[in-house]
Amino acid sequence: MSKRRQRSTGGAVRRTPSSYRDPSERVVYIATEGPKTEQDYVILLNQVYGRKKGFRLHFCPHPDRNGLRPKEVVETVIEAARGSDAEMWALFDRDSGDKTPHDIRDAMRLAAEKGVQVALSHPSFELWLLLHFQQHSSPEGGLNATVIDRLRRHPDADGFAGYDTQSGDRGKGLGGARGQALLGREEIAVRNARSLVRQCLHPHGGCSARDLTVGRIPAEGESYEDWTRRTGHAPGCDPAERDPSADVWRLLVSLGIVTVKA
Repeated sequence: MSKRRQRSTGGAVRRTPSSYRDPSERVVYIATEGPKTEQDYVILLNQVYGRKKGFRLHFCPHPDRNGLRPKEVVETVIEAARGSDAEMWALFDRDSGDKTPHDIRDAMRLAAEKGVQVALSHPSFELWLLLHFQQHSSPEGGLNATVIDRLRRHPDADGFAGYDTQSGDRGKGLGGARGQALLGREEIAVRNARSLVRQCLHPHGGCSARDLTVGRIPAEGESYEDWTRRTGHAPGCDPAERDPSADVWRLLVSLGIVTVKA
């Protein structure tokens, strides 16, 4: 039995970027809560940066056009990547309108057990979009009305004035002017998002975006505390209370789109 097969049948580890001899090998599976905005964002990253940075993002087919629960997002990427040793990411929101803190915690713990990276947005993925144009550090209690309003009104957010006001691509899509408005602002977004980690209101402190790793993640059996440290948050920091937060920045850093200093 080959070493590769031995690794994939027990005690396997997710591969680090440096472990890919041929960068074109690097496939990253991504499952998302929403079927439109996040998918458009994944397509945008693939088209603009994939060949240049040596990755291919595989968007997992979305089984429900109405969106998935957080745990379902994690289960979807696990199933899609089954049999491979590819990297796995799950993107979902806090959005208190249809999720409980228990939903978020359950999904996070399953992700930790199965070696899935999570990019949690609190209150919504739209916060990550807004951070491309401005900082937003006020707690929203899981509601995204203010975030979307600021995104629509920002003078540099071309095309977003009608965001989520119509159906189809004109509603929550990121094609055309919207996608172009985001490009070239990734470093701004990452800087703003990392600042939110430092400002986290965890009562015992310890949350920081410094000295994080995008290294090996055990495919089976990493402790929740060790897995949580990868996000920059303290082991006891409740993910449902990270208000606001936008962890998509970690995906961009792991892909080499943005480089950050410790």
